[in-house]
This record gives sequence, C-alpha cells and structure tokens, in this order.
Amino acid sequence: MDEDRTAVWSEGTSADLVADAHALGVKAASTRMVIDWVEAGLLASPEPRKTTAHGSDPRVFPPEQRELFTKLLEARQRSPRERVPQRSIVRVVLYLWLIDDTIVLTPQARRAWRTHARATGKQTAARRKQTARAIVASLAHPSATIQQRRAAQLVIEEGERTGRIDLPRLTSVLTEVFSPWPAQPGTPRIERAIPGPFGPVTVQHHIAMWHAKHQAVRLLRNEEIDETTLDRVRTVYRPEWADYQARRSALAARAGALATAFAEPATLEDRAIEAVDAFVSTLAGELGLIEAASYAAETARVRAR
Repeated sequence: MDEDRTAVWSEGTSADLVADAHALGVKAASTRMVIDWVEAGLLASPEPRKTTAHGSDPRVFPPEQRELFTKLLEARQRSPRERVPQRSIVRVVLYLWLIDDTIVLTPQARRAWRTHARATGKQTAARRKQTARAIVASLAHPSATIQQRRAAQLVIEEGERTGRIDLPRLTSVLTEVFSPWPAQPGTPRIERAIPGPFGPVTVQHHIAMWHAKHQAVRLLRNEEIDETTLDRVRTVYRPEWADYQARRSALAARAGALATAFAEPATLEDRAIEAVDAFVSTLAGELGLIEAASYAAETARVRAR
C-alpha cells in the first residue's frame, strides 16, 4: 500500500471513485459497488460535507480512502486469479488496520472483521475436507490407523460446517490419532506431547485453541466485539507480534517437527492471513476464551480416560 506515497490524493465522492476505477479499466465499477464496499468494511463510510444553509454536497471519502480504493483495485488486477474473492481483499484491509492508525480506522475495521468472520464460516465442502485432512495430518502419529484418521477428519469437517464443536467427541477422536495406543488394564492411557519452542504441545492445546478461535470468530461475525475492545486488543497484539517477528527464526530452529509453523510468509497475502489469524488468537486470549476452552478440553480428556 506504500508503493507510491508521493502521489497527491484528494477527497472524492462515490462518483469520483467510480471514475477512478474506470480509469484503471474496471468497467464493472458502479456506485452500488462502492456502497457494497463500505458495507463490507473495504471502505470507510463517506463523510458529510455541508456547503450551504439549506443543503449539502454529496458525501466524500477522505484522500486516504480514495487511495485505498485504487490500491485495492490495482492489487486485485495484479492477482493471477481470474476472480479474487472478497475475503482476500478484506484481509489486506484488516492487515492495514493492524499495522497503521491512519488509513483504516476502527469503525471500518469492525465491519471488515464481520465480513472476514462471515467468510470464514462459508467454506465449500471440498475446502472443509482439505482443512480437516491437513489438521489430522499435522497431528496424527505415524501409527494412527486409516480408520482413526478418517473418524477425526469427519468430526473436524462437521465442526467447520456447523460452527459448533462437540468437545468430548473431538477430544476422543483427536486423542486417538495423536496417541493411538489402547489403554492397558489398570494403567492410564499413554498420551504424547510434541516438543515445541515453548514446551511440550499436547493435543488438548490444539483443541482448546481451535475452540477458542471459533468462538472469537463467532463474536466478530455477530459484531459482538465493540470498537473499544478491538482497539484495546490491538494495543496488546502489536508488541506481542513484533516480539514474535524478532524471534521467529530462533523459535523455528528450536521447534523441531513444528518448524514449518514458523516459516516466513512468501507473499503480502500470506502475511495478511498470518497477521489476521494471530490477532484472532490474541482476541481469544484477551476475552478469556482460551482459558475457558483449555479447562473444557482438559475436563473432556479426564472424563474420557
């Protein structure tokens, strides 16, 4: 977004933004498109500009928003994809809100978070299957059977489809693939943990994080997180994320089998995906969702023994 900060941008009406889009070759642009972008949080709401005692001119977008509109359209045109989904564009808007206080303000970001959260809950069946398969592959012990992997995959797919997580059932099937050894009579079940840079990682940790982030996304989807909370959590997120960026190479070197989780993103879109996902984790932690989910996951584990 900072490719050409020497350009001078002026405020503009919806009609001006449409003209900008047409100049870029986006012939489908219209005032309806601009309104839709405002509703989705891709643009801020235009501001009133009163000029007479009896009326006002059309509302205007500040220069930063007019530039944002153009840059997003240019990024969309540069994409190799034939059609760039809105969820990809909105992640860039949220990324800007995370790193900068001047371009995307929090009222706009709150709408963008709603759009992002709604898109998160609308995956195709093929995408849900791919997500579930990847989760199971990352957690499964080599000794886990095809039947155990398949059972875990189906539970994860159902959770992704419905947005509801059955913690006892999820704990059961993921424990089976994570530690696929039957309990012996009179002895507790053997449960493994994967070494990580912050200490051993259990399957309950993964379950708790997944559950907590699902809850945070639901709150964002329903706009139950107010602007004050979003600003407060962003204030917590920024130094934590900066510290992680400074340490990620060292963490990767100590992560063993988890090293790929610390790999640097290759593209701007990948950086946006990573940063947005990290904010959701921070939000879940600040709202107490991770602590509650960890307790629930541990309770489910104990009851299943």
